Amino acid sequence: MDLINGLKAVYYTSLLYLRVLFSLMTPGTAIWNLFQNRKGKINLISRDLICDSETLISLPKCGKPLDGFTNALCPFLPTFLLDNDQYWKQRRDVFSIANSIINQRILENSFEFKLESKKGNVLWDIFEIIAKISFQLLFNRIPTEDEFNDIYPGLLDINKIIKRFTSKPDLQARQALYDRTLILIKQNENDFVFHDSKEFYAMNEIHQVSSIAEDFLTTISVQCTDLVCHMLLLYSKYPNDFHDNIENSIHETLRLYPLTDLWTRQPYGKQRGWIASVVQLNRNGWTQPDEFISQRWDTNDHPPLMSWGFDIRRCPAQKLATGISQLVFENILKGGDFWIRPARNFEHERTFPYGCQVWIGYGEIPSEANSWTFEGKFRMQCRRWLCEKVRMIDQNELN
Repeated sequence: MDLINGLKAVYYTSLLYLRVLFSLMTPGTAIWNLFQNRKGKINLISRDLICDSETLISLPKCGKPLDGFTNALCPFLPTFLLDNDQYWKQRRDVFSIANSIINQRILENSFEFKLESKKGNVLWDIFEIIAKISFQLLFNRIPTEDEFNDIYPGLLDINKIIKRFTSKPDLQARQALYDRTLILIKQNENDFVFHDSKEFYAMNEIHQVSSIAEDFLTTISVQCTDLVCHMLLLYSKYPNDFHDNIENSIHETLRLYPLTDLWTRQPYGKQRGWIASVVQLNRNGWTQPDEFISQRWDTNDHPPLMSWGFDIRRCPAQKLATGISQLVFENILKGGDFWIRPARNFEHERTFPYGCQVWIGYGEIPSEANSWTFEGKFRMQCRRWLCEKVRMIDQNELN
């Protein structure tokens, strides 16, 4: 790198760090805010910033996993798996076995639940519903009270760190999640998704537990909760879009609010390492990129949706995640005269550092539903800023 390009790299790296440090934006959102519709690569000090999907897709294919530093579970959220590179192909193969079974169960099973009327943060209400559904899909039965009491606090702890509600893991809750998952694996009930899987039971204990607790229970609960909350918030503004074409509306929801902030790849071969903002990838090159327009998906005249990865690292759980999210979303809406009103001071962002502050109900809408506000926003902003910076440093997200 010559002197001029070296100075540019220092400038862009400093610019990005300062924007992230002195704002409440996630790194991915800050990248979009700074560089918008730039094309190609921007050289940073230690790697490249990929600005658009065309440039990303044209990179040499590589089997190395995406976001080795930013998958929100390792290393910042140490649960079970500390080395997510060596075994990812084996885990991916095992995942595909259960994936097909779960997708079939989504179509065949009935799931009874109701999101009760509430004014406030409904994020954890939806999270608990989906946590129970994720268990039911894996074991084809409802969890017992003891089972759920062991599993749910660990899942909740993981999501609270992801949402910047806390910065320290609850190790006791994590251990209870691990222990209960191991018991369920050893029981190997007839309807367990891996009951007849030699590939699953050929893995060692840590990967068996991690496969169930992280790849399925955690991933389904966290990501589907986020997607359902994003859909509900957008439904409050665009109800007709969701009623007219739910598939288009899900695509547009994921375009505006992808479930991952950053993708990174370490150097490989002669290739420099790189970083990409999924927020920027899903807005760069789009007409009215910050607007919800579900009708844009009626044609193919637009860049690809990048929320689920690309090339051989494309996420195999796309159908599973959208299927569960659509099931939960439609079940909430069919409660009869459902309505939802976000708090007037609530800001809809990709993450939910304030929770999902809405007033939901069924039947007549109270007159004050459009003017209510939630309390404690400044305190939440301070907590969010601190946890965001700790996470960024701990994960080396921008290094």
